[in-house]
Amino acid sequence: MWRWALLMGTVLAGAMDVAPPPAGRAPKSPPQAIGVAGEEKKTTFLTPILLDTDIGTDIDDAFALALVMRSPELELLGVTTVSGDTAARARLAAKLLWESGSQFVPVAAGKPGKPLPQEQARWADGFSSPQMRQESAVDLLKAEIERRPGKITLVAIGPLTNVAELIDREPATASKLRRIALMGGAIAHGYGQSLAPAAEYNIASDPKAAQAVFSSGIPILMAPLDATAVLEMGPAARHRVFTHLTTLTESLTILYHLWNKPAPILFDPMAVALLIEPDLCETKDLAIRVDAKGFTRVGRGKPNATVALKTNPRRFFDFYLSRVAP
Repeated sequence: MWRWALLMGTVLAGAMDVAPPPAGRAPKSPPQAIGVAGEEKKTTFLTPILLDTDIGTDIDDAFALALVMRSPELELLGVTTVSGDTAARARLAAKLLWESGSQFVPVAAGKPGKPLPQEQARWADGFSSPQMRQESAVDLLKAEIERRPGKITLVAIGPLTNVAELIDREPATASKLRRIALMGGAIAHGYGQSLAPAAEYNIASDPKAAQAVFSSGIPILMAPLDATAVLEMGPAARHRVFTHLTTLTESLTILYHLWNKPAPILFDPMAVALLIEPDLCETKDLAIRVDAKGFTRVGRGKPNATVALKTNPRRFFDFYLSRVAP
């Protein structure tokens, strides 16, 4: 017993042995720089976000939602789904949230689109929960933005159909967004190792919607192929996630096998990561316009987006894995 008392006394003494700051000196705050997208160099306060996603086709949306759920700096207010069978996508997002302990995050489906491959959606066949809302995606976005005007970042990691509908139908509400953080476009890099800019999928799937978003005047933080196409998740990183054995990583493992392709490229998680660690990428404020084919062109005039142009993949994966599979 005396040994236990001695040990506890030592622990308590060590815990209390913290030197206070010198009298009269306030703790130093890191310098903050603000760009076109209104991003801060360090996340100081909880950031409320809404996530608009086409989860269920490519695997990176699920990995992005996982990062959101494992980032205490972010407050997820709702998830909306876009493109293809949006109801099936909503069930998938809701089940991933439910299985990972986020049962109270509302999920709403956008307008359905043309049929697309959604093999991962089979995991959520028949799933139902109170968090699945009957209201439309745009109605959910509107309600949450009006509750916190000027505070919310809308993270768009699919085609921009829902975001453009919000801007068109509810322009006063859309203008109350703090910013839009999106994965999409290409400046000087294509898919894979190609240095030729491509019409990136999210933008090219609905160019008119993208044009509406980039001309809206809402601050934009853009993660294009330049900073995302290099984020191939190798065998060691996959092994670390798939053997971490939490409910979240077990869900990701199932979805990965339903996706049934070799190496994920984590395009979408970068749009989330930049909200937390802006220094993961070199960025530049640019004037971006979208042409009819879905290419994002750099034009002249006032910048409308803070664009991520380069990243260090190793540093990104160190960040990602430290959260999802620590």
